[in-house]
Amino acid sequence: MKNNNLNIKNIDSLSPVELDEYIKMLSLYKMTNLEKSLQSKDPSSIIKAKSYINSISKNNNAKAFMFDPFSPYTDGNGFKRKNHQVGYEVLKNVAKHPIVKTVHNTRIFQIQNFLKFSNDDQKQGFNIRRKKSIFTTKTKEVEEADKSIIEEIVEFLMNSRRPIKKNSKSLINFDAAKWDEYPDFDDWVRLIVNDTYTFDQIATENIRNRKFELLAYKPIDASTVRYLDTIDNRFKDSGLYDADEVNGFLPKYGQVKDGQILHNEQTNQPIVWYPWELSFAIRNGSTDIYSNQYGLSELEVLTDVITYFLYGFQYNGNFFKNGSNPKGILNIEDEIGSVDVLKEFKQDWRATIKGPGNEHRIPTLVGTKANFIKMQENNRDMEFHKWIEFLIVMICSVYCIDPSELGFNFQNSQMFGQDGQKQRLNHSREKGLKPMLNFLQKYITKFIVSEINSDFEFVFTGVDLEDETAIIENDKKKMDMGAISLEDIFEKYSGRKITDNDTILNNIAFQYKSQLKYGGQNENAIVDKENGGENIGVKNPFDAFEKESETNPIVKSATEYINKNLRS
Repeated sequence: MKNNNLNIKNIDSLSPVELDEYIKMLSLYKMTNLEKSLQSKDPSSIIKAKSYINSISKNNNAKAFMFDPFSPYTDGNGFKRKNHQVGYEVLKNVAKHPIVKTVHNTRIFQIQNFLKFSNDDQKQGFNIRRKKSIFTTKTKEVEEADKSIIEEIVEFLMNSRRPIKKNSKSLINFDAAKWDEYPDFDDWVRLIVNDTYTFDQIATENIRNRKFELLAYKPIDASTVRYLDTIDNRFKDSGLYDADEVNGFLPKYGQVKDGQILHNEQTNQPIVWYPWELSFAIRNGSTDIYSNQYGLSELEVLTDVITYFLYGFQYNGNFFKNGSNPKGILNIEDEIGSVDVLKEFKQDWRATIKGPGNEHRIPTLVGTKANFIKMQENNRDMEFHKWIEFLIVMICSVYCIDPSELGFNFQNSQMFGQDGQKQRLNHSREKGLKPMLNFLQKYITKFIVSEINSDFEFVFTGVDLEDETAIIENDKKKMDMGAISLEDIFEKYSGRKITDNDTILNNIAFQYKSQLKYGGQNENAIVDKENGGENIGVKNPFDAFEKESETNPIVKSATEYINKNLRS
């Protein structure tokens, strides 16, 4: 650098490289001065510094700090660090623990049951549908125009890339994309679920064309992704790395290894992503300003518990591998002869009953008699299994999974306060599996499905699957109380309207149909009217007798006598 003191008069004589150096130098000076002003004892300096911070954040509606306000400058690496005690490499190693791996795989296998397309809401799978209004409760029938869109979205999801149009003129259609290193939908979900349980981070790189259309998606190592300082308005002009502003956005994420942003070997440019180039998501976020907007995974919460679990395994393993605590002591109290005889006895003893791996040697002492003194009691007295069982229960509690799903059967443990295995499994499904499915559902809709067509959404089916017997019993109760009709039930299970050609083996429905054949009150009234009858409906049989009493004197006298003497 030629000039240490920047002067307006000689700025025109500087080369672009020198200007870049001055810009970086001034940015560092600015951050250093800002830090001194905030930590100053002069109130006016503090007010001016905060006023400046507010001025560069004027485009944000939020007034509160999202990051540590007392750390106005970074360490110069250009990204936000995750201020947690457990590092990413440690989490990777802990995730290989057998218990942790079993928990992760169990949830992954359960989620994989939902990764097939299904049109039936009662079957486990997923579906693509139009976004419903908040006032709509019933799913509409899929229109013919929507089927081609749904097929396109499903094919893109399952193959993780848009299909390549084959050339009909070519005799051989070689699909080169088939051999690309892009995992399919099932593998992609398995990888990102494992990442979110381990690091509470999901990272998927989006490959787009020049029109910004999404062509493919590919999972990357989420442990290498960090927020860049550009997410903090205080450092948007820091100049720590070269990045152009595109559509009003600066790069938001970067790939970091060993505390440095990685560079592309071909272009020698830092590996950074704009918001539309990387689908990054946090599941267990926090408003803690010291977390730098990173999440906290279940594995980080269980670090101490898993450490104790490892200590317990190591202690037990060392006891059987090279333990020095003997089973007992063989004390020979009587004289058995010379020292050579004693050595021969020891050799015979060890050669015949010595344990595998040369463990549990028996000490021999010389005395007047020979007896064996036990040094150990039953292994249950050590109660190692109770401690290990407690740690397993703690691990399962944090992951919201029942130990029986991992193959453990603890008779004295009641997970989540539930009695009975069925209740515990239902609790595990509601508190563990269902929230993960909801998270994936939102993630896939936001970053993939909406990129193809924003009017559609990704939904899992069969999540709230009820027992078939309970569903039928519930429908029967609704029909008995008159809430729904037989026609509604028939259409629900058959998918069509009921007709006269359908044979319904229901006693009430059969009796109702039989009555219709003979005619009811209304049908008889219609017949009476057609035959010239004056009244519609059933006629009173005493009407004719009363009319006859008016013209017949005998009947009239009898009626008067009855009304006068016999009626009270």
